[in-house]
Amino acid sequence: MNRLIHTLTISAVATFAVSARAQEELLNDPFSPDAPAVEAPSNPDQLEPIPAYDPDGYDQAVYRSLLGAEDADAWMIGKPSFSPEYAVILRHFNITDDPFDRKMESQRWVLEYVEAKKQIWRWKDLEGGRMELDIEVTRDLNEKSVEVAPEFAAAILSAWESVLRKTRYPEVDYRGLDGATYQFYSRYGLFGEIWTPSTGLPRMITDLGHELCAVAKADEKDRKKHTEKSLKLASAIRTATKKPEQNAAGQPATRPLSE
Repeated sequence: MNRLIHTLTISAVATFAVSARAQEELLNDPFSPDAPAVEAPSNPDQLEPIPAYDPDGYDQAVYRSLLGAEDADAWMIGKPSFSPEYAVILRHFNITDDPFDRKMESQRWVLEYVEAKKQIWRWKDLEGGRMELDIEVTRDLNEKSVEVAPEFAAAILSAWESVLRKTRYPEVDYRGLDGATYQFYSRYGLFGEIWTPSTGLPRMITDLGHELCAVAKADEKDRKKHTEKSLKLASAIRTATKKPEQNAAGQPATRPLSE
């Protein structure tokens, strides 16, 4: 009798263990109706490296269309899902005969805004209801430019570089379907990108990029306010990059992102 009770007890424990394990596996299955809801991960606190491989040629087509062949000191490329690609670019031009004069005040600084008139990423209809990617370099662009003070350029470059030097791979996949990818460059070969940032340094530098777009596009009477706001954002970014990253990540958004 005792042996029978002992056997039944072991059997019950084993059945419970199997049942508990099965329930745990069910809850861990993301396709199970009983699986707990998973919140979308938040944006990382830093930019991530730009992929080294461009399988469709899209990144190259956008770069060649918007940036061209001239050197640039800094840029942001915006690639929305459903509207034309655009870029804001900071360039310098020598104004002295001394090739070794690298002082900011010895250069002429120009801020440019460039936007494709039609989206570079598009689909072409084929026979039989089929479609294929139709990606080509274009020179059909809207362009604006304005000369900026060396002090303004120095502030922007400092903020740009301070964020890009923190570039690294994110720990989780945070990208979605609808949104925009933003790519950044700073002199000394620093690159990074982010998808639809909502917080932290990625959001701050993207907001600064959009404010620089406004500086380049604005009429003379409106340019001052955008210039002042850009300098404030640049200063806030430099302050944030000096803090521990967990503190910098909570910086509030400063303006809505461009569509």
